[in-house]
Amino acid sequence: MQVFCQIVDSGSMAQAARVLGLAPATVTGALARIEKRLGARLLDRTTRRIAVTEAGRLWYKHAKRIIEQSHEAEDAVRRLASEPRGELRVTLPLGVALTFVYPHLDEFTARFPRISLDLQVSDRIVDLVANGFDLALRAGRPGDSAFSARCLSTYRRVTCASPGYLASHGAPRHPTELARHQCLIYRHEPHSSSWQYQVDGTTMAIPVDGAFSSNESHALIAWAKAGKGITRQPDWLVEQDLLSGGLIRLLEEYDEIGASEQPGIYAVFPKPRNHPRKVEAFVKFFSQKIASASHQ
Repeated sequence: MQVFCQIVDSGSMAQAARVLGLAPATVTGALARIEKRLGARLLDRTTRRIAVTEAGRLWYKHAKRIIEQSHEAEDAVRRLASEPRGELRVTLPLGVALTFVYPHLDEFTARFPRISLDLQVSDRIVDLVANGFDLALRAGRPGDSAFSARCLSTYRRVTCASPGYLASHGAPRHPTELARHQCLIYRHEPHSSSWQYQVDGTTMAIPVDGAFSSNESHALIAWAKAGKGITRQPDWLVEQDLLSGGLIRLLEEYDEIGASEQPGIYAVFPKPRNHPRKVEAFVKFFSQKIASASHQ
């Protein structure tokens, strides 16, 4: 069909051969096979010109439309393969949502209008497969080996308390002194009753306890600012409070060090599988936002 239509469009078989990058004999042979199969003469040929027969004009009309539809079908499939689209279900903790995701949702939806987002915000760790999630954003360290994880950015945990609490109870000078302080416990983590510090080049797990605990960081930060105790939080969650003086950083010289020891923000996926473009689009977009915010 393409050969025949190009002959008609070009006005000669020689020109059609040049346009298609084929040998003239190939074009001549293709036309002969078409006419033989159809049982009709499509072109009247002389040494000087070609003339399209009535059968040729009819076949050209239908062939041209079929070729155009074929190109449209190919373009549609390419767009489907290249353009992220579809419903995307993501579970993520409140702190990550407030700090890194919510401020950029308008930009994301404008860039990827065919992605329909379903964000489930909770600090509870859920089974991605059982609950039908495409991915999770999680803060900390990857744990469940049943899923694959990609680190988007590392961070440090910061030990801090309000000026009021420190005025009443004093500031711990060494991690072991935390035993005599009210510590605000984050119950989301499996080892919530101890905090890790680097002491003399060794990672030490320091037991902590207190009257207040929660599975959500913002509650702990609010208690810390109210003078209820000492909290240990990701640096990106308490950055503004540290800058404003609402919280004071403690035990900084004992903080976790070394990239292998540092917690991070992770994209977590069911495995093994190839991630759809909608998942890759989300992860790439927000990994850039998270990395940019983390290094400011």
